[in-house]
Amino acid sequence: MEWWKTIAPLVGVVLGSLGTLLGQKLSDSRTLRRDRLLAKEEAKIRLAAERVTLQREAIMEIQHGLEGIMAAHELAPGQSPSAEFRAAATQSGLFLRAHIARLEDRELAASALAWVGPHQNAAAARAALDSLQQRLSTHLRGLYANQ
Repeated sequence: MEWWKTIAPLVGVVLGSLGTLLGQKLSDSRTLRRDRLLAKEEAKIRLAAERVTLQREAIMEIQHGLEGIMAAHELAPGQSPSAEFRAAATQSGLFLRAHIARLEDRELAASALAWVGPHQNAAAARAALDSLQQRLSTHLRGLYANQ
């Protein structure tokens, strides 16, 4: 019976070590799952913030571009734009269309694209631009409020 007194503590140490290893394994797997979940949530938050930033930038660029187009159409009677001015206006129009394409609000994007088209007169263009600028500003304020 003396051998049992010698082996019992060794068996206890081995069982204790196995229990500790098993507990660490379970704890590590839970920690790893929690870290992955937190990383996914942080990535979602970061992507949402980037999306809002892109929308804000697009709206501000659209507002600036629309005002530029309006200014280009408000030339004094008898004035004609230079070739450089026409080239810059064409380039600006392309950039404006690219920014409009980035808008998530498709109805707002369609309104902006429709405004870029031809107008009957400067007064009608200005009235339509003011309405569109108001809608863009409202959408932009909404993006800032949701941040």
